[in-house]
Amino acid sequence: MKKILKGIDRPIFLISIAVSIIVILILLAAPEQSEIIVDQMLHFMEYDLGFLYVIIYVALVAFLIWLSFSRYGKIVLGAEGEKPEYNDFSWMSMMFCTGIASSLMIFSFIEPIYYLTSTPFGIEAQSVQAYEYAHMYGQFHWGPSAWLFYAPAAVAIAYQMHVKKRESVRLGDICTLSRKKKGWISKMIDIFTVFAVLGGIGTSMGISAPLICRVVSNVFHIPNDGRLLTAVFLLWFAIFTTSVWRGLDKGIKILSDINIYIAVLFIGIVFLLAGPGRVLDVELNSIGLYAKEFFRMSTYTDPFGKSGFPQQWTIFYWGWWLSYIPIMGLFTARISRGRTIRQVILGMIGYGSLGCVLSFSVLGCYALDLQLSGKVDLVHILNTQGKEEAVIAILNTLPFADVLSILFCVVAIIFMATTIDSSAFILASVTSKNLRGDQEPARWNRVVWSVVFVVFALSLTRIGGLDTMQTASVLTGLPMIFICFLVLYALSKMVKEKKNKIE
Repeated sequence: MKKILKGIDRPIFLISIAVSIIVILILLAAPEQSEIIVDQMLHFMEYDLGFLYVIIYVALVAFLIWLSFSRYGKIVLGAEGEKPEYNDFSWMSMMFCTGIASSLMIFSFIEPIYYLTSTPFGIEAQSVQAYEYAHMYGQFHWGPSAWLFYAPAAVAIAYQMHVKKRESVRLGDICTLSRKKKGWISKMIDIFTVFAVLGGIGTSMGISAPLICRVVSNVFHIPNDGRLLTAVFLLWFAIFTTSVWRGLDKGIKILSDINIYIAVLFIGIVFLLAGPGRVLDVELNSIGLYAKEFFRMSTYTDPFGKSGFPQQWTIFYWGWWLSYIPIMGLFTARISRGRTIRQVILGMIGYGSLGCVLSFSVLGCYALDLQLSGKVDLVHILNTQGKEEAVIAILNTLPFADVLSILFCVVAIIFMATTIDSSAFILASVTSKNLRGDQEPARWNRVVWSVVFVVFALSLTRIGGLDTMQTASVLTGLPMIFICFLVLYALSKMVKEKKNKIE
């Protein structure tokens, strides 16, 4: 046992595993009671603490504008003159696939339909204005606003990893700026990191798995039951365990590259079906609307109207993205050696946003046109049968529906697998000690976290739908608000150390 645990940070690993097992057992043993508690927690966090998520978002926007365009943006995350470790395409692919998961493909289709009846700013449901905002608003949630959450942690960890050559670089190390033995505060931050990752991944898998099962059931005419759900999770487990076992270059990098090609193929087909001119026309309108409403959307809490829109959507998303900070910060830092701070920040926000906007602009336009033309009443299907049936209805309108439905499933499965293998790699790193930036964590440790992800997500699917997934992300994202402020403070101190060298 001692030999197996060699190189493992035992307090972080054992506490994280123990608490994860306890939570999973509670979810499995008392699903109905768990769902009631989950609903109460979600309401409290969204309506009573929601302002905290808005504050950290605004702080991040201001900080990154300053850091990107200041003289500190020129700092190389590595030796002076060092070239990037990965080319732009592979760097972008790994970074994008880690931060997105299969939820992008699902929400690109159905999120605009939700917004037709759950409208912001008191807009009349299903009006012309509602259609315009419905196409644009998802791009606000998934575009630059999402990716800026990840950049500070990625830069801070990369600086410690590639410039200072520190061992065991984790958020706990960054936030405490400790050069000595890790104290309890640092360890607690790392434990919160583990649970944030679990919440984010659990949300992604819990949203994606039922939809994939429904598509497979529809195409192959097989029962959509617990056996199919288990089979989907086992397929995921086989793919991402193989990838994470093979490591960064031979597994995660290759799977990410393949995923990008397949996703672009599917979106490209829908782009042609929707009509290139139509998609560009709608997207140009959304860009102008986005620019006009950016500051209003960024601070929108609806304190008097109390529609619940910012709480149910924006706060949910900010919590979800916050829970992904440990994954994206640690993973992007690991693959960013040789890039400047400015390149990392603008690359994450630019490449990440481009991929998300591309998906929402095309798939969202196609879905909205189906509703507008009356070809399919997606609003009714979504409200009465749920998001899985709404996606099925959209896919059934495509030519060669079965073939494209399978392609959609392949994209969703691989997207999720690339996110999970990166996440397992990161949690294995977080629970290891004295791990340099160029080293990989023990393989058995990576597989352990892969198993935990699968079991935790299966447990979440037993106790509810989207509300449960929202709570998992919003709850685990809450501690990350305070950790994020610590990261901003630590990063500002780090870059100022370079002041004399870059003047």
